[in-house]
Amino acid sequence: MDMMMYPRPGKVGLLARRCWPVLLCLTLFAGLAATAGAEERYSIWHDYAARFITDEGRVLDTGNHGVTHTEGQGWAMLFAEAFDDRARFDALWSWTEANLDVLGSGLLAWRYQPEQTPPVQDLNNATDGDLLIAWALHRAAYKWREPEYEHLSIRLRQAIQRHLIRDYGGYTLLLPARDGFVRDDRVTVNLSYWVMPALREFATVDPDGPWLRLLLDGERLLRNARFGDHDLPPDWLTVHQDGTLEVAQDWPPRFGFEAIRVPLYVVWAGREDEAKLDPIRAYWQSPVGGKPAAWINVVNGETAEYPLSRGGMAVRSLLLGMPGKLPEQIHPEDDYYSASLLVLSMLAAFLPEPTLSQATPNQ
Repeated sequence: MDMMMYPRPGKVGLLARRCWPVLLCLTLFAGLAATAGAEERYSIWHDYAARFITDEGRVLDTGNHGVTHTEGQGWAMLFAEAFDDRARFDALWSWTEANLDVLGSGLLAWRYQPEQTPPVQDLNNATDGDLLIAWALHRAAYKWREPEYEHLSIRLRQAIQRHLIRDYGGYTLLLPARDGFVRDDRVTVNLSYWVMPALREFATVDPDGPWLRLLLDGERLLRNARFGDHDLPPDWLTVHQDGTLEVAQDWPPRFGFEAIRVPLYVVWAGREDEAKLDPIRAYWQSPVGGKPAAWINVVNGETAEYPLSRGGMAVRSLLLGMPGKLPEQIHPEDDYYSASLLVLSMLAAFLPEPTLSQATPNQ
């Protein structure tokens, strides 16, 4: 497969392994330097941490009453690793492990509500959050030569494989959570939960696992799940036993706040051609001189009365191949989700793809 372009063990691979932490930082910040000065390279991370992460390591969803999700913990852990903030990473993981590793399945509870007693009310997981955290732990293991982080990543990946992957309707599917999405005659999935760059890397370090099948079938679903006049994927998708696809009935039939992460992850994984994102690109290019609506109903064409957030516009710039238009700072009007999409888009544009995962963390 053309995606398997990572160096195999040997003299070249060994030399690259030893240089990996340096190369990661140099490449990331060399890219960021094209649009920001030396002091600004870290400022977006410092601003994000100051606004959305508590001293104890809990990420606040400021658009949702200050709750915490595994999604946010995973994103922030990826940010901390990318910006070489080991202390913050350790705090984020320590809080996550202490407060969300309570299910007994190896998966993590998806939501923490500080005003509730106990704060974890829903004993279910969110698969994208688990994938993000497993990926962040894996990257941190090699960045800082910390074997324990790789052990934790493997444990979480094994739990994902055990509980959340199902062959159904001719596809290898990623369940959004362990409970609640499988019926006798259908399975509901969320295509934005396919964290493509994480799946790509896991397929390299664990070639006998399900990760490559997930990646390829996620792309196949994206090619087939096109609805409405603009041929867009919906936030939530139903897969029937015979392989037919339809917009899920239990959520608004939108290309919106969920599906906006699809192009982000596909571009980050370098899989635009395989996933065929041209309809999304064409839709986002259409408002000449204006911003696209925050969501569109893929059934009747109704659109939101407000535009994409700054974070959403960052994802748009990423997909349209305009990294120079990515915002360099978080603004006061950016809530947790918008700010997260903004930083994620910057990492997708400038963070080098992990190419040295054959190394052992303690080498």
